[in-house]
Amino acid sequence: MPLWKGQSRGNVLGYKIFVLSLKYLGLSFAYFILLFVAFYYFLFSHTSSKATYFYFRKILKYSWLKSKWSIYKNYFVFGQVLLDKVAILGGLKGKFTYNFDGEHHLREMAENKTGGIIVNAHIGNFEVAGQLLERLNTKINILMLDAEHQRIKNYISDVLVNKDVNIIPIQNDYTHIVPISEALINKELIAIAGDRFIEESKVFEIDFMGQKALFPSGPFYLAARFGVPVTFTFAMKESKTHYHFFASPPETVKKFKDAEEQEKELKRFVEKFAKEFERILSMYPMQWFNYYQFWKEESETKLKN
Repeated sequence: MPLWKGQSRGNVLGYKIFVLSLKYLGLSFAYFILLFVAFYYFLFSHTSSKATYFYFRKILKYSWLKSKWSIYKNYFVFGQVLLDKVAILGGLKGKFTYNFDGEHHLREMAENKTGGIIVNAHIGNFEVAGQLLERLNTKINILMLDAEHQRIKNYISDVLVNKDVNIIPIQNDYTHIVPISEALINKELIAIAGDRFIEESKVFEIDFMGQKALFPSGPFYLAARFGVPVTFTFAMKESKTHYHFFASPPETVKKFKDAEEQEKELKRFVEKFAKEFERILSMYPMQWFNYYQFWKEESETKLKN
């Protein structure tokens, strides 16, 4: 299975254009521009399109034509989500409406000052969850597995309105472990993507959507080590300006002295996350923005049609 290289699409100039477009031209006009941007990526982003085609054609069993159309639609929705993210992080939250399923679970974690791990994925608009939950009156840290786009993180941090949201970027020298530890010791919340891993990460092979895939155990290891609860959360786009937020009841990852027992416990939680991830993805199949080969290579067959 090819490792994700720690990169996401986009650059600082692109984000600045989004901000200026939203500020002076409005969301609708920015969406209109996306029609052409998405078509550009559809034509020229061969590597990411190949991975996305595999997802639609092999995993979801779409027809050849529907798979091709879904690639374009996926790029377009991804652009919308980026625009929404910049708009919400930049203080235009009032333009959007939300449904909250399970927000009370996070509220309990905040009020009880337990701290915790929020495990999400690269579907929907997971980065804005912290902004939407600012009324929880607790600090939320977003750990971003995006090693080569520090300038984007710095720029997004500059336009953040809710300063109780802190972005912790992954560092090659592992110095990010320090702010993670400090946040959990201070009983703050940390949001971590559970569908990405980098080289040398501990992973488990899990059945996911009918194929074998690798998922990291890191988020659950942290929960066990620091004795904090873990919850699965997703913020999904349902219309132009409406999002649906999901959060599962918090659970405790047990800490065992026996290494084998600990492995079983970690795998159990990885499987629980994969199952919930699959459930959400079945409702919003166009909103997984995963542009590399996720499933194991041996499961991939040539797609001739």
